[in-house]
Amino acid sequence: SRRSGHSGACRSGPHRHRPAPLVIDVQAGGGRASSPARAARAARARESEMPKGKTKTSGKGSSSKRSGGSTAAAAMPPLACGMKFLAPAPLAAAVIGKGGATIASLRAKCQARLGLTDHGVFFPTTDCRILTAQTGDEEHMDLVIEETVRIASATADGDSEGAEGEMRLRVLLPRSAAGFIIGKGGTKVRELRERTGATVSISDPCASERDADQVASVSGTAEAVAAAVKELSARVQTLNGELWFPSWLSSTNAAGGSAFVAAPLEPSSRTPAQLRSSSVQTLIKVARALPHHVQEDSRGFALSCMVPQRLVGGLIGRSGCGIKEVQSATGTKIGIREIDDDPGKCSMNISGPLTDTCAAYMLMMKRYLDSEQLALEGR
Repeated sequence: SRRSGHSGACRSGPHRHRPAPLVIDVQAGGGRASSPARAARAARARESEMPKGKTKTSGKGSSSKRSGGSTAAAAMPPLACGMKFLAPAPLAAAVIGKGGATIASLRAKCQARLGLTDHGVFFPTTDCRILTAQTGDEEHMDLVIEETVRIASATADGDSEGAEGEMRLRVLLPRSAAGFIIGKGGTKVRELRERTGATVSISDPCASERDADQVASVSGTAEAVAAAVKELSARVQTLNGELWFPSWLSSTNAAGGSAFVAAPLEPSSRTPAQLRSSSVQTLIKVARALPHHVQEDSRGFALSCMVPQRLVGGLIGRSGCGIKEVQSATGTKIGIREIDDDPGKCSMNISGPLTDTCAAYMLMMKRYLDSEQLALEGR
């Protein structure tokens, strides 16, 4: 959410910048050559990266000089490449496998470090755990993406949408990468869609920092999704030398979350009723603790989110009665508008005093879930 009238932005927890140690990795030559497709993706990702008037050098004085089949120290950490994926419960379970067998196999096959946030530790506004992957090069990261897409597409009740044979995979991008991928007026993301055949939409950033997370939702056939996510990854990897990159990769934006969990954890022993009661008590506690100057700030607050176009009718209600009812109960203003470059999604904006805005959001999410259930039942 963000305050209207000033540029402040909120995220789910304090953002921590941890200084990253400088690691020098000496790598031997003779690795597998990049494929033409991978080279093309890397070239597109590096486009406009080199400052004008400067070129990469080799030979004398170059840090990448080769001699006799050996390589001088390269300023790249052993696990330089990183990506973050959103994993709903079925995908998370499939990635882990029985007794952790699948994730152990993936680590060996992809030469990757893989981990999931704890059970119940979700990315804000989703029910998804965060799957974090680190590899030594883009080739192995592409292999991680291929395997993740394969597992997701085989998970019948996973993160799927659209026509039969199509799937969806969501990844997290740092704001610096997302801006380039979208391009001016959405030109670059449209080109990406045309190249890969996948539908790609990118959410607004949750904060103004360069490493603020943005959710990229990629849907289509498994082949199209894999191709598009590889291009997104290629752009992300051009930023892995930035000082903030290790912090972005290890951050979950979820309170109490840990980016790496080596083995599956047991589910919570609390019943759903106990969990609901605890959540409500937390909400009441936070609301009561808010000082008056926060609750009654005259500038008001605004909260925005994306909703599927197919459920907008249920949110609005017949002749707008649904929105009118929530507005009347909370004293807020609610607007839903189409998104120009994503016909499958609409943007919903709620504005008003802080507590009223949050109350309206909860009521609208109830309408959203009710509409979703009715759609599943075919009513």
